[in-house]
Amino acid sequence: MICLPALSIGKWAHHSWLMRPRPIRGERALADASARLIVEYPQLTRIDLRQTLPCVGDLPRAACARLFRVSAALACSRSLRRVVTSSDHLAFARNVAPQMLRTIQKHARAESDDLPLGASLNFLDRRDMTAAGFALSLRGLGDGGEVQHTWLRLRMPREIVEAAARFHARDVTIEDARALLDEASRLMRGEPC
Repeated sequence: MICLPALSIGKWAHHSWLMRPRPIRGERALADASARLIVEYPQLTRIDLRQTLPCVGDLPRAACARLFRVSAALACSRSLRRVVTSSDHLAFARNVAPQMLRTIQKHARAESDDLPLGASLNFLDRRDMTAAGFALSLRGLGDGGEVQHTWLRLRMPREIVEAAARFHARDVTIEDARALLDEASRLMRGEPC
């Protein structure tokens, strides 16, 4: 198992999990926040980083959220072919991922049916797309244990985690969910998960 310093937990977690209006500044505040998280989620002391999704763990939070949005867009790329107006293209670029819509619409995945995410998805809504991609990433972790799921949940804002509950993605296979994240990472010019 790869060891992780306790202070890293506070750095990793979004400030909404730390009950703070803004990110933490200073070592003492970070140590206090990390200790509170460990008390609330003692399973975090048993995290095995080899079981997490590497492409998610290495990314800054904003890029991680974008990866989730792109993977959700790929999951529904067939339906995204219907997004044709210039105002919709601008909204997608602003809210989901800049300069990605045409690539996703032309992707080989668009030839297949959309994956069942468990709820309808607003393709132009940043929160919806992030939440759906987050649900897919949890599915990609499979039954790797509550520790990895908790670790990933702490990465995103609470509101995204709560919104992701609508997108259970139970009918998506673990392999398909991982493949979506890999392809989204590749489209963002990253390494595969």
